[in-house]
Amino acid sequence: MLYMRNPLLSKKISGFFLASIIPLFIASCVNTPHENNNASETPKPKLPARDTTLRKTADTTKVWEDEDFGKITFDRKFNDISRYIAGMKAWPGSPYSKLENDSVWLRFHKNFDYSWNQIAVSRLEPMYTWGIAELSQERKSNLDIFYPLSGPDILHANIFFPDAKNYRLFALEINGALPNLNQMGTKTIENYINAVYTSLGDVFKRSYFITHKMSAELTAENVNGTLPLICIFLVRTGHEIINLKYFHLNDNGTLTPLPPDSLGTHYNDLVKVYFKNSKNNSIQMVSYLKCDLSDEAYQKNVALQNFFTRMSVSTTYLKSASYLLHYNFFSSIRNIILSKSKTVLEDDTGIPFKYFPNNKWLVSLYGVYITPVSDFSGVFQTDLLQAYNDTLITKPKKLPFSLGYHWGTNKQNLIKAQLKG
Repeated sequence: MLYMRNPLLSKKISGFFLASIIPLFIASCVNTPHENNNASETPKPKLPARDTTLRKTADTTKVWEDEDFGKITFDRKFNDISRYIAGMKAWPGSPYSKLENDSVWLRFHKNFDYSWNQIAVSRLEPMYTWGIAELSQERKSNLDIFYPLSGPDILHANIFFPDAKNYRLFALEINGALPNLNQMGTKTIENYINAVYTSLGDVFKRSYFITHKMSAELTAENVNGTLPLICIFLVRTGHEIINLKYFHLNDNGTLTPLPPDSLGTHYNDLVKVYFKNSKNNSIQMVSYLKCDLSDEAYQKNVALQNFFTRMSVSTTYLKSASYLLHYNFFSSIRNIILSKSKTVLEDDTGIPFKYFPNNKWLVSLYGVYITPVSDFSGVFQTDLLQAYNDTLITKPKKLPFSLGYHWGTNKQNLIKAQLKG
């Protein structure tokens, strides 16, 4: 995520920096005449998790256990709604299949397929294949994925670590809710899917969200929170959503269930999405907690402190994190990551290289390291550049995909730090 540009380091704030002057990329709106007529020319993706056929939905009689809620059963409405707002054809028995005859949705479906196939071929497939070779230990360990400053980005975390049982996302945006299509008129639905496509424009083009744009796009009047985008990413990567539940984080670090209409709009509200692994049919879970991870807010948040104390050792993923973890007013979450991680996978916008001393961490470098984009100052890492240039010792490997702020040049980097011992 892109949280800020040109931060004023002399001023510490309780929330994240939201100011940005980045040129806005406005994705083609689905009700405009601009249509991807060459969609058939786009190479078709071959991701193992890609949904290709209509198939029977999950067993409605099966019951799963959630430690915070109890018994979880399959409710197909969440999967049916998610497929519709992801521009995917309905499975047999969906009450929303009749809505697919609308010309605006058909155009949305075509444009979404085109944009998705583009990133699947150029980004997601190379990421998945790269992960087979470079993240084999992390995939086998099957630790929870800890993803601070994530926004709704389950997409890239799941591609890198497809079989993790739990993915834990943390960011400022509200949880929100999936749309109630039965209570929405034709025009309202058209406006909604337009907003969905626009909100994903930066992910399609740049690979990351921009916070100040999400603040406007994920309001109740538009896409309504991170939950719809999380669900879209899940069904678009071939998974089936089983159910979802809302919770509130208590002061002692435990979770209390909330009613379905709570929407998770308050700090320390959390939503869990339960979904079926597309390869082995096991149940996985992604949770998203609305919270402020800056030091000032964290020091006042007893519930979050206790939550992290109780959290098990995880694999941490950081991407396009606006260099927040470079600054002393994000030192608390930086220390939590270092103390709770067996492996950290990040780009240079995450934890500075100096916090991974070679007597404690085994560091692998990928891609190239160049001066950070001009939006950020004071975050260039001389020691990291030296490490990249010291090819006899660190031996940086090539990175076969573009993922990060240098999306226009493909001069990207990834850093994998594994805790020794």
